Amino acid sequence: MIRLVFVLALIAYAVGLHWIYTSLHDFGELPAWLSGLATLLLAAYVAGYATAAAALIKRFRLKLIHPATPWVVAGAVTLFEWIRGWMLTGFPWLSLGYLAIDSPLDGYGPLLGVYGIGFVFVLCIVWSLQVIRYRQPLAFVSLFIVLALGWGLSTVSWTTPYGRPLRVALVQGAIPQSMKFDPAREAEALQTHLQIASVAAQPGTTQLIVFPETAITRPWEDLPPETQEAFARLSRRAEATVMLGAPLRDQDGFRNSLISLTPDTPPGRYSDRYDKHHLVPFGEFIPWGFRWFVDMMNMPLGDFQRGAMTQKPFQVGQQRIGVNICFEDLFGEEIIRPLSPDIPAQVQPTILLNVSNLAWFGDSIALSQHLNVSRMRAIETGRPMIRATNTGATAAIDAKGRVIDQLPFSEPGLLSTQVQGMQGITPYSRSGNLPVLGLVALGLGLGFWGQRKRKNES
Repeated sequence: MIRLVFVLALIAYAVGLHWIYTSLHDFGELPAWLSGLATLLLAAYVAGYATAAAALIKRFRLKLIHPATPWVVAGAVTLFEWIRGWMLTGFPWLSLGYLAIDSPLDGYGPLLGVYGIGFVFVLCIVWSLQVIRYRQPLAFVSLFIVLALGWGLSTVSWTTPYGRPLRVALVQGAIPQSMKFDPAREAEALQTHLQIASVAAQPGTTQLIVFPETAITRPWEDLPPETQEAFARLSRRAEATVMLGAPLRDQDGFRNSLISLTPDTPPGRYSDRYDKHHLVPFGEFIPWGFRWFVDMMNMPLGDFQRGAMTQKPFQVGQQRIGVNICFEDLFGEEIIRPLSPDIPAQVQPTILLNVSNLAWFGDSIALSQHLNVSRMRAIETGRPMIRATNTGATAAIDAKGRVIDQLPFSEPGLLSTQVQGMQGITPYSRSGNLPVLGLVALGLGLGFWGQRKRKNES
């Protein structure tokens, strides 16, 4: 059983993460064999957590028909999903809870987060097996109640509208990754971005113009004055705040940042900044002992310093924009930090913003997967999420996690939309993963109790 679980999980994760090969081989220029091996090793690493959960479940030796079995299985699976989310800086991509988006189960998101949805999802799977195989009435009733409750919870509004809707324009340059870091084509990429954004440069039509992660690939301080002025001029013409991804050079090194310009920003300066905190291993920082691996790749800007864990939101009009960059929105427990009850409501974000560059992964399922990640963060926080990306998914998501507007993948364009900011705190924003860890403890406790009971009876 354990070997079968590992093989099936390995296949599933290898398919779900195949785009890693694209980034390593097509753009990192690693040999095909090494790129394939690295992708397979990552899939095996993730599959190892599912295998560990299966081993723990097998240890309890519960029969499928037993009423405690769904809770034990859900507890074991969720425990290792949660560990995967923080072990070795964390890799929670393809967590089970994302499979339940657009189902009645996503109503549990504002209460329990993505791991909690995953817990309930596993409960439903085991209950369904009990109904199919044993026609078990208790399993059927439990399944019905959980699905009905999830649907009811999805109709609850945990947060309320705040201020006037924000008029935003999200730039998708669709700059090929092979061109993005080519100094000879830097001016062409810059012109593409500015030409797309120029549509929004009509006074009174837009309040916020957002360019994607590393829209500028050189540090802001090293840009020619005319390049800095081009973005400042866009801000003045549109009478809007301009945000753009750019590396920044500080005394202790470089940071992957988002900066903002306003019509009043002095020449050559920026008004505010957000520095990425949760960096990607190998792509943005080099784990100990792997310098040789990174040196083999054509990986520009690959060694950043971390930003502060909690940073103030950007004020735009009546709204406060909470920023996260690319991979960061995978970590719901980090996204909710600025929404803690300990932080005054008047400085909490009312809109979430993700800027990304997924051109590293080509036109793959990674784009749709990342869109669902952002949708889950919107569900968990009761906040809308806007996404400005290089190749997709550039989109506007409402506070219920519904995509209200989106650009086609891998095509240049400008997404102009209105976003209603929200205020208030969801139960998940207040308690984080503590409630679902309580459910995990309950499920595993039932397993250990049943195991001890059988030993005493034997």
